[in-house]
Amino acid sequence: MISIVTSLYRTDRYLDKFSKRLAKVAKYLFDHNVEFELIAIANDPTEAEKAFGERFKQEKWFNFVSVPRETLYATWNRGVEMAKGEAVGFWNVDDRRHPKAIVEAAERFKQGADLVYFPFLIIWYLNFKNWSLPVKFRFDRSVKYDKREFTRSMRCGPFFMFTKDLYNQVGPFDEQLKIVGDFDWCVRAAKISEKFVLAKNSAGIFRVDGNGLSSGGKPIHVAENNIVYRRHNVLDKIVSVDAKLEEKYQIQSVFHKGKYVAINNG
Repeated sequence: MISIVTSLYRTDRYLDKFSKRLAKVAKYLFDHNVEFELIAIANDPTEAEKAFGERFKQEKWFNFVSVPRETLYATWNRGVEMAKGEAVGFWNVDDRRHPKAIVEAAERFKQGADLVYFPFLIIWYLNFKNWSLPVKFRFDRSVKYDKREFTRSMRCGPFFMFTKDLYNQVGPFDEQLKIVGDFDWCVRAAKISEKFVLAKNSAGIFRVDGNGLSSGGKPIHVAENNIVYRRHNVLDKIVSVDAKLEEKYQIQSVFHKGKYVAINNG
């Protein structure tokens, strides 16, 4: 089974399109004999997000959970730990996922992959009140796996998928990080496994519009990148930023379920 985790927090503007895309993806996967579940975790949900949960509650593949607001990576950890599937991925409601790539990933996992990553399209938008204008496009073909590069840079992209066995070996996403927990986790994973496989099919469309956590350029983003670089001894990539922004982080531990735990650094 493939488990997809979706974090919801103030996602009203995207839910209509996401609902339509989700229904199409689910149908495609089941038509291609890929067992699938969607775990939607709603942080302090709005009425629209509750209605989204009601819309799909009769589907056996759909699981909707309401929680008090928590960090993104706390929700990701929660979702992975809830997942029934042997492999897990994430789907942001403002992004598009191509089901053909998920079908390919399922086959790659059967062939022994620990982590599958994908080429994908990035679209940048300018927002004007209730409408958005696409202003820039880039197709990211991704690079073939190279252990040194994958332990220095975020090369897994936004659509990567992994086995629960790998997650259990690597450990949880670091919940003290607000933006780059996926980067840190992928570096830790690359230190443990070399069974990273680049898929042929495009995973989907990654939306950048300035509203997301990782839209770039923010001092806190720079500071968190620095924490990851210090943690993994990539000192040549550290960028100058207000030192106070880094003081609150514990570099040699990850935060999970209210406590700091030692990192499995391979």
